[in-house]
Amino acid sequence: MTDALSRQRIQRWTVQTVAPEYMGMHISATTSHQTGRTYTLDFRAATAVFGSFGIEWDIRQASESDLARITQWIAWYKQERAFLHSGRVVRLDVTDPGVMTHGVVADDASRAIIAHVQYEESPSNRGVWLRVPGLDPKAHYRLKWAGPAAEDPEDVLREASRRDWDPLPESGPLGSDATITGAALGTIGVRIPRCHPETIRLIEIVRV
Repeated sequence: MTDALSRQRIQRWTVQTVAPEYMGMHISATTSHQTGRTYTLDFRAATAVFGSFGIEWDIRQASESDLARITQWIAWYKQERAFLHSGRVVRLDVTDPGVMTHGVVADDASRAIIAHVQYEESPSNRGVWLRVPGLDPKAHYRLKWAGPAAEDPEDVLREASRRDWDPLPESGPLGSDATITGAALGTIGVRIPRCHPETIRLIEIVRV
């Protein structure tokens, strides 16, 4: 099964017993051969990037813009591969059944990369609080969007902020110079608004 949406659940539970770097996770075709569902390139790539990242798609069918985006994702993966395959895999508990969250935290608690997966439509407009385990409670961290799609989430959240959702990219801890303690991230968290279904946002957390 290469359908990116189905892979989210397959990978979530397979990682219970198999290290992510041993799992074949690939950018699949735009339209799944098995389900007929169509996804953006960023959704398919972000679904695959935590594992043995590859391409399972006839890229002769890809547009020039798709090829350029694939190049960006491959470069980002190569840059982050050592960290993604050496840290501790974590899953974050959220109250929204339409959201799945997971990521990797460094053994020394110096950084983390967390994926916010809007798996399907949320039942409310409340958004979710991402409480990240494994960080140093006394340390301060800076949060920013990560990956080749890093610019896109800010647009989504900026629009969301007009409807009184947090965090505001301009003033909150995400995408700004503000910092937040590991204790606050672990107990209160950072709020992400409801997003469009079948979208993924990567968040990098770095100790300062």
